[in-house]
Amino acid sequence: MKYLGVVLLLLAVAVGATLFRYGSLHPCDWLERDLVRALELPPIMVQARIRASFMFRGITEPGAYDCLTDWWRLKAEGKLPEES
Repeated sequence: MKYLGVVLLLLAVAVGATLFRYGSLHPCDWLERDLVRALELPPIMVQARIRASFMFRGITEPGAYDCLTDWWRLKAEGKLPEES
């Protein structure tokens, strides 16, 4: 039971850090914001590029899981900027 407080504290810190960095808890927002920084394009162009990427793979309505896996893949490939 004493570890529950530690887990809740870590969860609160993680949520707070994510909200501070991205202003949202939705992975599609993270993907868009990081790509805007990486590609130095206007947000509307990045949104179109993300949408086209999903459409090319047959995903017409990307959900949180789709965006999260793309975000992680781009992070692992080094195509997204590191936290500064």
